Amino acid sequence: MKKQLKILNLIDIPWYSGLSDYAFAQSSVLKENGHIIYFGCDKKSESYKKAIKERYKTIEITDRKKIITPFLIFKLVKFIREENIDIINAHTGRTQTLAYILSKFKNIKIIRTKADAKDIKYSFTYKKVSLIICGSKYIENFYKNKGIKKTIVIYKSINPPLPFEIEEKEPFIIGIAGRLDPVKGHIYFIKAGIKILQKGYNCLFYIAGKEANIKWKDLLNEIPEKFRKNFVYFGHTNDIFEFMKKCHIGVISSINSEAVSRVAIEWMASKRVVISTNVGSLPELTDKNFLVNPKNEDELYVKIAENLDFKKIKEIGEKNFEKIRKDFSFEKFRDETLKVFENLPIN
Repeated sequence: MKKQLKILNLIDIPWYSGLSDYAFAQSSVLKENGHIIYFGCDKKSESYKKAIKERYKTIEITDRKKIITPFLIFKLVKFIREENIDIINAHTGRTQTLAYILSKFKNIKIIRTKADAKDIKYSFTYKKVSLIICGSKYIENFYKNKGIKKTIVIYKSINPPLPFEIEEKEPFIIGIAGRLDPVKGHIYFIKAGIKILQKGYNCLFYIAGKEANIKWKDLLNEIPEKFRKNFVYFGHTNDIFEFMKKCHIGVISSINSEAVSRVAIEWMASKRVVISTNVGSLPELTDKNFLVNPKNEDELYVKIAENLDFKKIKEIGEKNFEKIRKDFSFEKFRDETLKVFENLPIN
């Protein structure tokens, strides 16, 4: 291993999102390879709770809606000096500004990691950023469009269990995994499912994800009484691969966002067919022949129906697994992450 690094992650959002998930995946890789990781988060945030649970040393910062005060700056300056921090890894625009200010008090490197769908504004603070890690090409284009060139794309991957073989037995089971939120497009998944059932296909539709801005009972009301038994809601699942094991086809029906899509990689690593909308980073992961337009239950219905064949399901699942193994593997994510941080010149 090269020089042991001390890296402070700054996250100022209250919820646990793809942004937070990417930050903790980075941190796990770096920690396992001997580096010392710290987190600065709002004390009430989900990231702060996770950092404590995973035994990272933490410091409290204010959330994204608060102004950056002299008290916060001097508290962080004291912390980075005492801990001899080498790198600040800023995960939001506000924390990038905070890192820029801190660099005026201590000679420290700044990495910006971006794994969310929010567009960017050009800022003078980029002059101090050594490198921007983008979770997808979709995100990298935000920077290219602003003329910012010091970017690298590193796709976050997972280290899944051995892939599950397909059980070639009807009914066909089509699954969707994601929080119940309008942006995830569950209503289009359900409407496509109803069309499939009306055509006489023998199918079940499995839905996993916690209730967020939609309640399951409201989605259930959109389903005709005679088809309700064909839609099964699992709620939040602690083992996503056990859920995916039950399914033959995975659907991502998001109408927006998906700047980084963990669930697409999970479906593919599970040797499953993935049918997705062409939003965010999904076209970078999903085969173009399995993309549909968002908010279009007709296209989704057709794409699911034409793949209700076990031979197709098995062949496509194998191809998806090989794509993950070759292009989006956990080993690739680990190696590229380590290369970026360990090759950063530290004074």
